[in-house]
Amino acid sequence: MSQKVKIGVIGGILPAAALELKTRLAAGAAEAGRQVEVLVDWEPPRNDAPDELFRLRDKKMLALDAALRLQKAGADLILLPSVDVQKFLPELQVELTTPVVDWLAAIGKEIASRGAKKVGVLKTACAFCSASAHARVFSSGAEPVPPTEEAEALVAEAAAQIRGEGVTEKSAGLLEKAAGLLGAVDAVLPMDEAAALAAPELAAKGIPVIDTIGVLAAAALVAAPAPLPKPFKLGLIGGLGPAATVDLFDKIVKATPAKTDQEHFKLVIEENPQIPDRTACLLEGKTDPTLALYHAAKRLEEDGCDAIIIPCNTAHAFLPYMKRSLHVPFVDMQQTALEDIAARFKEPRIGLLATSGTVKTGIYSRKAEAMGLPLFVPDAENQKLVMSAIYGPKGAKAGFTDGVCRDELLRAAEYLVREHSCNVLILGCTELPLILDETDEFPIADTRVAIVDPTAVLGRKVAKLAMSENQKRGTR
Repeated sequence: MSQKVKIGVIGGILPAAALELKTRLAAGAAEAGRQVEVLVDWEPPRNDAPDELFRLRDKKMLALDAALRLQKAGADLILLPSVDVQKFLPELQVELTTPVVDWLAAIGKEIASRGAKKVGVLKTACAFCSASAHARVFSSGAEPVPPTEEAEALVAEAAAQIRGEGVTEKSAGLLEKAAGLLGAVDAVLPMDEAAALAAPELAAKGIPVIDTIGVLAAAALVAAPAPLPKPFKLGLIGGLGPAATVDLFDKIVKATPAKTDQEHFKLVIEENPQIPDRTACLLEGKTDPTLALYHAAKRLEEDGCDAIIIPCNTAHAFLPYMKRSLHVPFVDMQQTALEDIAARFKEPRIGLLATSGTVKTGIYSRKAEAMGLPLFVPDAENQKLVMSAIYGPKGAKAGFTDGVCRDELLRAAEYLVREHSCNVLILGCTELPLILDETDEFPIADTRVAIVDPTAVLGRKVAKLAMSENQKRGTR
């Protein structure tokens, strides 16, 4: 810890413990000649919990809120002087990339360093003790000596007084009496953050107390904090249209080799159906959707997404502008589909079924040309059929997936196969896979062709990417 380290302290649960911890950190850093800046979050807990379970979960959520604020403020390490929440540290830590010092494990090391065989525990009655917390504290194999009911009542009374008035002679006396009820022990362990504040007074009375707040400060000062790896998170700009968003999400889930909920990867959908129509902008000069698309991408970037996808082919025409001001990469739907075709088919002749906006911008044709792939589009008459299948009163955007829209789409597809000998057809609008399914053997125009669904190809690619990244990061 040669350079300056920011240590965040969650102080709202017991401000007195946070102040004492801050004092110990400053003194320890000065003694060791280390540069330490202490950030304290003072947000207090709610006081309207109807029962103990609500009270505990209020503490947990308060701890996470405070930890996220400290993480955003640049804390390199977080300290949480709360025994209750420390018992559930894994639940908290998995939501953060800033490491939280394991207070209970640090106490366990202190017990081991003392060589204590029997450790008397000063705690209040608690219905939330966990086996994992017990294992962290008594990792050395020391025997815990639990308090009697009388001792628990004394600790509870003392802790209440300390929370209200600070450590007084009376509260220290209550804890001294409780410690006396533990019998012959090698060390006395206050497993309550309020009782822990009285450790110096108990030590002065000759009680072999473990100064747990001092232990936490010392553990922080010898730590070498490094950010923890975060799980891969995918961002999806949705609403273009809503059914296409659902379709892509469904295909991503199905493409993910997961056997439990927890084995799937994180995904955020920024659903905004109010983004102006992309085709109308490109063909008719209507409202530019760039800002709305950019704002959606920016929110996903701020949410920590590692990559962004858009289930809308025409929207990709606006990506070059957006990328200039974003730091998170996009997974290009057209490039992904064309790479899949090049890898799977020997001599593909590609027919593109897409909006007129997508056709006009050349977002498929330019990429196909760069890859040496022949690509053809319908003539004007058949392109009108494709647009009607998408935008018409009986089209996909109106909620139809069969009947008129399917007939129109098939007529345009048949044109590409008969006139240009296309053997691969790209469903180049995310509404079209709602009408036709992906297949390598689609019967049309007296032959069989492949139907490529860029939505499905994209879903498979990002599922593979996410699982690979999580494996590399060790977050799965």
